[in-house]
Amino acid sequence: MKKLIGLTLIVLCLVTIIPQSVIADEPKFNYVDAFAKSILFYEANWCGPDAGNNRIKWRGPCHIEDGKDVGLDLTGGFHDCGDHVKFGLPQCASASTLAWAYYEFSDVFIEKGQDEYMLNILKHFCDYFMKCYPEKNKFYYQVGDGDIDHQYWGPPELQTYDRPTYYVATPENPGSDVAGDAAAALALMYLNYKDRDLAYAEKCLQYAKDLYEFGMTYRGNSKGQSYYLPRDYLDELMWGSIWLYVATGEQKYMDNVDKLMVEKRIGDSGGNSFNDNWTQCWDYVLTGVFIKLAVLSDNPLYKEIAEDHLDYWQNRLKSSPGGIRFLDSWGVCKYPAAESMVQLVYYKYTGDKRCLDFAKSQIDYILGDNPKKMSYVVGFGDNYPKFPHHRAASGRLEGPPADETKNDPQRHILYGALVGGADINDEYFDDIDMYVYSETGLDYNAGLVGALAGMSKYFGQGQMPEPVPDIEAKPTEYYCEAKIYEESSSGITVDLNMYNIVTSPPQYEPGLSCRYFIDLSEYAGENIDLSKFVTKVYYSPAGAEISGLKPWDKDKNIYYVEISFPNPVYARTYVQFAVYYYENKLWDSSNDFSYKGLTNTYKVLENIPVYKYGVQVSGVDPSGNKPDDTTPTPEPTKYIYGDVNGDGDINSVDYALIKMYLLGMIKEFEYEYGSKAADVDGNGVINSIDYAYMKMYLLGMIKEFPVEEK
Repeated sequence: MKKLIGLTLIVLCLVTIIPQSVIADEPKFNYVDAFAKSILFYEANWCGPDAGNNRIKWRGPCHIEDGKDVGLDLTGGFHDCGDHVKFGLPQCASASTLAWAYYEFSDVFIEKGQDEYMLNILKHFCDYFMKCYPEKNKFYYQVGDGDIDHQYWGPPELQTYDRPTYYVATPENPGSDVAGDAAAALALMYLNYKDRDLAYAEKCLQYAKDLYEFGMTYRGNSKGQSYYLPRDYLDELMWGSIWLYVATGEQKYMDNVDKLMVEKRIGDSGGNSFNDNWTQCWDYVLTGVFIKLAVLSDNPLYKEIAEDHLDYWQNRLKSSPGGIRFLDSWGVCKYPAAESMVQLVYYKYTGDKRCLDFAKSQIDYILGDNPKKMSYVVGFGDNYPKFPHHRAASGRLEGPPADETKNDPQRHILYGALVGGADINDEYFDDIDMYVYSETGLDYNAGLVGALAGMSKYFGQGQMPEPVPDIEAKPTEYYCEAKIYEESSSGITVDLNMYNIVTSPPQYEPGLSCRYFIDLSEYAGENIDLSKFVTKVYYSPAGAEISGLKPWDKDKNIYYVEISFPNPVYARTYVQFAVYYYENKLWDSSNDFSYKGLTNTYKVLENIPVYKYGVQVSGVDPSGNKPDDTTPTPEPTKYIYGDVNGDGDINSVDYALIKMYLLGMIKEFEYEYGSKAADVDGNGVINSIDYAYMKMYLLGMIKEFPVEEK
């Protein structure tokens, strides 16, 4: 042990004479801006009741009942890619790679103002892993069914299916790979967090030790349906061994690395018999293992393997004509991004400029120095992918009631997401359905964050992040578009789309309606019998209802029909409705207020205004009235104790909001009457008694709260 530590100290001392920045020509890119954006991606993939309590305000609470099928709270963690499953291997591997990036380049995170964001993300990973390990021989590592989840296209906040706790590692069904990666992430959290919160850091370290022992004792690969099928688990156990050694200094962990190498038959012929030159990703952490062993161990074989690997990527791996190293056709850019991080870490310890040059060539290609002159990091530069394969960023809801399509323009910019990128011919297709090119993922960005941290360290002097518009909350947009479906001497049939674009965060909205105004002056002089007018909804996926004609201004013969939506709706709601008069008087629409501008093609029309709970929120009425932009969106005057988010139902969402309020995670409730509704015992204070009542209510222990509805 003394020999190893002594060598480590010598290596660390050498770091002080290795150049820590590079004096070069004007950098091609703002690496610090790309670095900051790459971190932001994880906030978009945040899962749990606290989603949206960060910089991404178009995200909100989601999947707040994860784990209920096994009687546990397994909320939290991160969605895997553009879907919403929490897969085991990519989540655990990504967490450990991100934590490694922070460990190696913490000075850059701090200097560029990204440390709080990154540590918050790492803590969210670790909090989730600890939830998933409720007892010594049980580690839950997948929530959600990939086959079912992939059939849904819509924001995660609106996804309602029961998500199964799909896989759990036990002695009978081991998961050594996920245990090893999670142990590495937790051990690294100890190293990264011990100077900030020692008690939490030590908790992470204890979980790391226990998970590691679980993975070492009960050997076997995890499962991942057909999506993530691991090759073997030995590299993940080595990865956990290394970081537990660094965290504790205990020689047994380094001894275990050597034993695991023997199991993997590395070096058993007396030389470098290891010729697998993959790189850091969801199922492969041997690259990180050898890079760390090259500076931690005095076994020359490990350094030989590490440097052979680096040389393979620098000189022997094929490239596209534009210069990107090509390892695999799926997610082309993620591999050179991860390899760039690896090479920059090695440069940090050795000063080998070939590593620095390699990383710069690959990162510059990814950021736009390529034949397409396109950045493959969303939101970076002027030309970047507009259709990353990502449901939350899309914001579109396929199927009823919205019946939108994923191919519509995306509602949000998925800042910092690395897409799969160009192929071996430097071709890229910005198509949401061509996900080999447009896919994003936790492990895509993990190596990218580390690589950009290194690039910021060595090429980002004087650079700072740029603004990131469109991540803050936006007001809901309300409007109608309509067209004539059929018009005759008896009346008119109209196709109408009512829009309520709720993006901060996405949610179904109750209480909405719109009004179509009709001028009955052609019947003036007669005793207008409204019962002879027929109003009808012909088709509505959302179950729209239509009123009979109602007077607006009798003196001017102006009436209207109200098309209302009794069920909460989201984004786009279609209805086909008709107004007819079957007496001998011919129907004339030309003087109708809402008819102006109607054609046979859809147009946005102000003269079909939208209302919420009877209060105008968009458009203009026949009197010229428009909604006051300073007036908040109206809510019903009635509120119900316990219904904190005002959706008309008392459920686990309300419970989660009360919990977050009491923990100080939120300062106030967004719903106007949220604070009143959260005071379920009606004593004027929100405290643990209300929390207890809420829990008892949801468990069925009480049927009602101690106060009546207001």
